[in-house]
Amino acid sequence: MNSFLGRPYLDSYSPTADEQYAVNVVELPGGIKKTLFLLEIHEDGVSKLLSSKESLARCDIAVFVYDSSDESSWKRATELLMDVAGDGEDTSYEVPCLIVAAKDDLDSFPMAIQNSTRVSQDMGIEAPIPISSKLSDFNNIFRRIVNAAEHPHLSIPETEAGRSRKQYHRLINRSLMVVSAYHVYAARKNASS
Repeated sequence: MNSFLGRPYLDSYSPTADEQYAVNVVELPGGIKKTLFLLEIHEDGVSKLLSSKESLARCDIAVFVYDSSDESSWKRATELLMDVAGDGEDTSYEVPCLIVAAKDDLDSFPMAIQNSTRVSQDMGIEAPIPISSKLSDFNNIFRRIVNAAEHPHLSIPETEAGRSRKQYHRLINRSLMVVSAYHVYAARKNASS
C-alpha cells in the first residue's frame, strides 16, 4: 500500500491490524489514466467480509499478497483464495483474482515455484506476480490490477467443485437440447404421416 502511494520502503514492519485504504492514479500505455482504489483487509477480516452474501458484488478484483520466503504465508493466501473463489461460485459474484509474491528479493521457500504453478493452473489464473518493495521492483503490479479488473473473465478462479458444477449443468443442458430436438423430430414425423 505504501508503494502504491509513492512512500519509500521502510525496513521496519508493522502488520496491518485494521482495514487500510489507498487511492492513486495509474497511468496505462497510451497516456490513459485510471483511478485505483485499494482496500487492504487483514486475513482475519476475510471471513467477516464473506459472511454477507453480496459482499463480493462490490469488488472489482481481489489481490492476495503473500511473503514468497514463507511457506505458511503462501498456504494462508491460497486458503483465502479458495474461500473467495468458492464464495463467488456459490453466490454468482465471481471476482477476478491475482496472487502477488512479495519479498522477491529474499530466497523463496522450497517448492514455491511448483506449488504456485500448480495452484495457478488448477484454478485457471495467472501465476503469482513477483514484486520487491525493498528493491522498488513492482513488476507493473498496479497496471496489472487495473488490467485484470477491466478484463475480469481472464482472472476468475475456478475451484474443483465449481468446475464439476459447470460440467453437470452443461450435461443437463445438452440432455435438454437432445430431448427438445427429439420432440421436434417426433412432431414433424407425426405431422408428415
